[in-house]
Amino acid sequence: MKLTPKSIALTFVGGAIGSLSRWLISDASDMATVLWLVNIFGTVLLGFFTASPSFASQGRREFWAVGFCGGFTTMSGLAIWQYYGTFSWIAVAAMFALGFAAYFAGQKIGSWMGSK
Repeated sequence: MKLTPKSIALTFVGGAIGSLSRWLISDASDMATVLWLVNIFGTVLLGFFTASPSFASQGRREFWAVGFCGGFTTMSGLAIWQYYGTFSWIAVAAMFALGFAAYFAGQKIGSWMGSK
């Protein structure tokens, strides 16, 4: 990705929308559940955006994959879990493992939809 004013703007706006989306979802359930949901769903979206031909342009990837997904997902959940005393290495390992599986599932979906 070439760093240009346009790419910075696309990433910033996508990140702001992704962060706002995560914030809007945050009242849906308890913090740990929301963090799991946004991280897993965000990695599915990231896989989809990287594999789908519809998002192959640099601008679309900067906005959706880097910006939106980067703002929507959060690793700050690790700090929040530790702060509230609910930190569990098993939960963290499971979130990472499911995240990888979700990313590859998103790639499969994006590739499959692109071949149609």
